[in-house]
Amino acid sequence: MKVKGLKKQHFLALLGGIFLLAGIMMNMSGRDGFSFIYFGAGTWFASAIFYGTVAVRQVVAFLIGLIVLHTGVLLIVKGELFYPMEFGFITFVCGIFVVLNSGFSDFMKDRKKK
Repeated sequence: MKVKGLKKQHFLALLGGIFLLAGIMMNMSGRDGFSFIYFGAGTWFASAIFYGTVAVRQVVAFLIGLIVLHTGVLLIVKGELFYPMEFGFITFVCGIFVVLNSGFSDFMKDRKKK
């Protein structure tokens, strides 16, 4: 993802803020905006995980993203007895963002060129 004038970190923070603000505004007007709030919080949480801990290695970031993504799916499908479904949705969104921002495809392209 190439964004002119913005770094990926700033773009993801802005995107999460937009969704979070939209969800808060929807809740204040009486509509259901919890899905936007969860998506915004998930974006921020995934960005913090990725850029704070695993941005060093593409393969490790890709694998951790897949683990988090599948954990979210399990929490959505099987975790409704212990956790709310929204917790699984946040975990799933975090996994998607970590996988997409892992840079694994660039790593594979560079590896094939060598």
